[in-house]
Amino acid sequence: MIVRDDEYLDFSKVPESRGVPTMVYYVAVIGLVGIFAIGGASVMSSGWGHHWPANTTLRIDLGKHNQ
Repeated sequence: MIVRDDEYLDFSKVPESRGVPTMVYYVAVIGLVGIFAIGGASVMSSGWGHHWPANTTLRIDLGKHNQ
């Protein structure tokens, strides 16, 4: 294909990227630490305040229920 000179794109002058900014790495690390901290806190506190089995559990035999 023949292209006029004024429509020719010179890709040799395209600027190079400087890469990912350092702040993005810091935010990603802080986010990952936060995710694991919240998950760990959830796991550690999941047993707090629970009594298994609950003392108020109904113990009705559903197979012999009379009406």
